Amino acid sequence: MKKIFALVLALVMALSLVACGTEKAPDDQQDASNEGALTVAFCQYANLNNWRVTQTNDMEAAIKGAGWNYIYTDAGDDTAQQVADLEDIIAQNPDYIVLAPREEEGYEEVLAKAAEKGITVITVDRDCKGEHATYIAADFIWESTTCAEKMIADWGTEQQVNIVELTGTPGSTCAIERQKGFMDTIASHSNYTVIASQVGDFSRTTSQTAMENIIQAYSDQINVVYAHNDDNAIGALQAIKAAGLTPGQDIKIYSIDGQKDAADAIANGEMACTVVCSPFFGETVLSVINTLESGGTVDSYIQNPGKLVDAENIQEYLPDAY
Repeated sequence: MKKIFALVLALVMALSLVACGTEKAPDDQQDASNEGALTVAFCQYANLNNWRVTQTNDMEAAIKGAGWNYIYTDAGDDTAQQVADLEDIIAQNPDYIVLAPREEEGYEEVLAKAAEKGITVITVDRDCKGEHATYIAADFIWESTTCAEKMIADWGTEQQVNIVELTGTPGSTCAIERQKGFMDTIASHSNYTVIASQVGDFSRTTSQTAMENIIQAYSDQINVVYAHNDDNAIGALQAIKAAGLTPGQDIKIYSIDGQKDAADAIANGEMACTVVCSPFFGETVLSVINTLESGGTVDSYIQNPGKLVDAENIQEYLPDAY
């Protein structure tokens, strides 16, 4: 009997040790809600390219770094899904929603619901209709005007210049304004003609396919490409190479964003320029929220500054390219 009791006791002790060995230490547990802290949601429309991924990572780092609770959604490049994401976020009753809208239309009703619940909405990079406290973004008109002015400085006002335009997401603030600023600037010079304009959708793959089709249609008539962003530009660059042409010589590319691949292409002489459009919004968002929390007011539009990068200052810019 004593032997049986001893065996049972040993077995119980062994099982207890195994159980203790599988308990999670506090540091291994999932992040718990920070009670009493603000809750801030970031509603991203998509992470389709490096610019968007950089923006998302920066936003998460800033919000979590402030010690606030963080909610995140990615709509997968679908406006209807993003509206549904906003509905879900509102149900969680955060203090703030940072919204990167896919396009300008379609958000009015859901933003009205956020306002009714006292949730403050901040839009970043792209604007949309509907109630929100402020809009933080680059000056897209300035970006596209700067790009056009660089093109005019390079080519002059005498020789004929045939342009291919690769646009961004249809209906988005940046695509609308990057087209307007560029077109308004070249309109005063009759030697500049847009011979083809196709949707690049801020996608390298879409832009490469579009540019391949344009090269087949217009062959050696193309002088320059105006790309609404660097992913459009790199897609075009790949198509130009695939056609046996030399980017930077046979066709010059003018773009907007400031991505590392575009900076490298400028350094290699394959692109003429890029106008920097910063994806870093976290610090400004924190400043806006802290101002509002202290009872202050913010402007309805806050600009993320940019600059022209070309062959003259590319070496200075390269360490900052993202």
